Amino acid sequence: MSALEATIRRKQRELESTIRDMGMEALDERLQSATAMPLRPAYRLSTLIAENVPMGRAVLVYEVARPTPETTSAELAELAKAYVKVGGASALVVRTDSADTPSGLRDLFSVQQAVPQVPVLARDWLIHPLQVCEIKESGAAGALGIINQVTGRGTAVMSSFSAALGLDSPVEVVNAKEVAELSQQGVVFYAINVSVGLSVAIPGFANKIAHGLLGELPFGAVSLVGVRSLEEATAARQSGADALLIKAELLASYGTDVRALGNALEYAVTLDD
Repeated sequence: MSALEATIRRKQRELESTIRDMGMEALDERLQSATAMPLRPAYRLSTLIAENVPMGRAVLVYEVARPTPETTSAELAELAKAYVKVGGASALVVRTDSADTPSGLRDLFSVQQAVPQVPVLARDWLIHPLQVCEIKESGAAGALGIINQVTGRGTAVMSSFSAALGLDSPVEVVNAKEVAELSQQGVVFYAINVSVGLSVAIPGFANKIAHGLLGELPFGAVSLVGVRSLEEATAARQSGADALLIKAELLASYGTDVRALGNALEYAVTLDD
C-alpha cells in the first residue's frame, strides 16, 4: 500500500466514524444548511488573484504548519501574523489533517482570527462534502485537498459543492487528460504539485511537468502551484502560475528569519520586463 492509499484509508475510517455518530438525517440537514447560507464574501482567494494577475504580481500563499507537536494554536496564530506582516504573505493555508495537528479546526480558527485581512484556507485530504462543510463553518475562505487522483468521478461534485458554499477549492491535477476532463465539467481553479503527483527526485522534473500542465489549462482558468524552493518558485512564475503555495519545507529552511524569506521570495517571483 502506498503512503497516499494509507492516508486516504485513514481519512475514510475517520469519516465513517463521524458520520455513524452523526446519523444520515443530521448529515443531510447540515449539508443543506451550509448551502443555504454560503460564505460572504465569497471566493476571497480567486478574487485576490484576479486583482493581482493583470498587474503582473504573484499571489503568495504561505503554508502554516505546527513546527513541533508541542506547538499550540495560539503560537501558530503568532507565526501566521509574522508571515503576513513581515513575510509578505497574501494568503495562508493551514494544515488541518489529524496527522499534522491534534486540533485542526481550532488551528484554522485561531489563524483566521489573527489575520482577518487575508484569505485563510484549510489543507486536508478531502473526500466527502462533510469536510468541506466543516471548513466553511469555521469561516475559512476555502480548502486545498480535492485531488482528482483520489476522488475520481466525485471530483466535480466536490468542486461544485465547495463553489456553492462560496469557497475557493482548487482541484489538484497531475496530467493534461485530467485537465481536459475537468474543464468540460466546469472546473476553473486548478492546483499543481500541492499534495501528490510531482514529488519526483529528478532535478527540474517537477518544474517541467508543472510548466506543461500550466500550458494545458483552459483560457480564464486560475492556477495555484506548490513550491519547495526558490528555484521552483521562479520556474512556476515564469511558466505562468497565478499563485504560489509556499510549502512548509521552504518556510522551515529560513527558520525564524521571516523577513529574509519574504525578501528572497519577492526577488524570486519578480519577472523581468
